[in-house]
Amino acid sequence: MNAKIMTAANTRRCLKRISTSMSLVILTLGFSLLGLLTLINSNREGVVNTPSFENSSAVVGSSVSIVLGAAFLVAAFLYWSRYSQEFGSSGVQEEE
Repeated sequence: MNAKIMTAANTRRCLKRISTSMSLVILTLGFSLLGLLTLINSNREGVVNTPSFENSSAVVGSSVSIVLGAAFLVAAFLYWSRYSQEFGSSGVQEEE
């Protein structure tokens, strides 16, 4: 009975870590791609050479989006490094 409770708790913990990792990766990709697409789209012909509020705000917004993507990537690496220290290479929690 106790083994079943421990297995259920380990499964729940593993699913929580997987979903958190997936969320961080999706946020990283989403913000980075959004920033890159906005930056690429703002550099259309005819708009590049003329300084305008639209062009400058697009560059600022895409830069902020790329920085947020990088921040989520750093958070993902920190999360994964903590996860790898807590668990061994086989995915089973090491005894202390």
